[in-house]
Amino acid sequence: MTQTDTLPNRRVLVPALITPPEDVSACLPCDVSGEAFATTWQVRLFSDGPVDRTGLCQRIQAILDRIDAEMSPYRADSDLTRFNEARAGAFVPLPPMLMQVIAHALDMARLTRGGFDPALLEAVEIWGFGAKIVPEGPPTPQARAALRKRRDWRALDWRPDGLTKPEGLKLDLCGIAKGYAVDAVTDSLKATPGVRSALIEIGGELKAFGIRAEGQPWWVEIERADRTFNTETLVALSDLAVATTGDSQRYFIHDGVRLSHTIDAATAAPVQSGIRQVSVFDAQCWRADALATALMVMGEHPAMSFAQTHAIPCLMGLSDGREVLSPALEDWL
Repeated sequence: MTQTDTLPNRRVLVPALITPPEDVSACLPCDVSGEAFATTWQVRLFSDGPVDRTGLCQRIQAILDRIDAEMSPYRADSDLTRFNEARAGAFVPLPPMLMQVIAHALDMARLTRGGFDPALLEAVEIWGFGAKIVPEGPPTPQARAALRKRRDWRALDWRPDGLTKPEGLKLDLCGIAKGYAVDAVTDSLKATPGVRSALIEIGGELKAFGIRAEGQPWWVEIERADRTFNTETLVALSDLAVATTGDSQRYFIHDGVRLSHTIDAATAAPVQSGIRQVSVFDAQCWRADALATALMVMGEHPAMSFAQTHAIPCLMGLSDGREVLSPALEDWL
C-alpha cells in the first residue's frame, strides 16, 4: 500500500466515479493491521468518531481466519483439504461461504475457457509451489505427462451444499480466495456504523471506497515486477479493487528459464506466455484476482483481445520490457 507525491515517469489513472463521494472532511483517521494467509493485511479508514482499534482488528482478523479455515489448501484441518482428501465418488458437504467462492471460481473458469482453473493443486505441488516439499528441480517428463491427463474443473458437479469428489482432482483457490477476503473485509467495514471510507490491502490486493478526509481519492501505486518497467502507475481507487499477479515473488530458475508459480492448465506447467505481470481492476476483488491469473496464462494478444471483448481495465508488463494497457484502462488516462 504505497502513497506517492512526485515521481518521474508517472502514469496517472483516474476512473470515472459512478456516484459522487461523500464529504468526510470532519472524519477521524484510523489504521489497523495484522497477518493472514502467510502475508500481511492493512486497513486505513476515516470514521465519524473514534474507533475501537482492538475491536476492529479482532473483527477483521476473525473474518480472515474463517476464510483461511475454510479455503486454505495448506492446512490439514481446512474444509478445502477435507474435500481434497476425500475418497473418489464421495459427496462432501461444505460451508456456504466456501461454496460461494467455488461457484465464483467455476464462473471464471467458464468465462476464460480454463485460463483460470481452480483444480490445479496437484500441479502446483509437484512443481514445488505448494506446501509439500518436493525434490529439487522440475517434475520428470513422465510426471508432467500424467498431469496433463488429469481431470480439470469441468469434472466438478457444483451443488449449493457441497461437491462430489472426482477421482484425482484437488482444488486450489489461492487465485481467488485472497481477493474474496478483501471483498469480505470491505463489506464488513461498509456495514460498520461511522465508517465512511477505507482502503483495504491484503498481500498486495487492494480495494477502496469513499475518499480521504482532505478530499483526495485513495491514491495507490501499482506494484512493478522489477525495474524493467520504469513507469510508475498511480491509480485513484474508489469503489474499485485492483489485483496483481506476476512472477517476481514466487519462482525459480531452471536451465536459465524463470518458472513462475502461475500454472498453465493446458500444459500443467509454469506459464510461459511472455507476460511478467498483470494488474486487473474490477468492482469485485475476487474477480480481479481470478482474471489477473487468467490473462497471464493467455499471453499478450489473446489476453488483450479478451480484455477488449469484456471491457476489462488491465495493465500488462511483458517479458520484453513493454507495458500495454487495455482499451478500458486507456480511458482512465
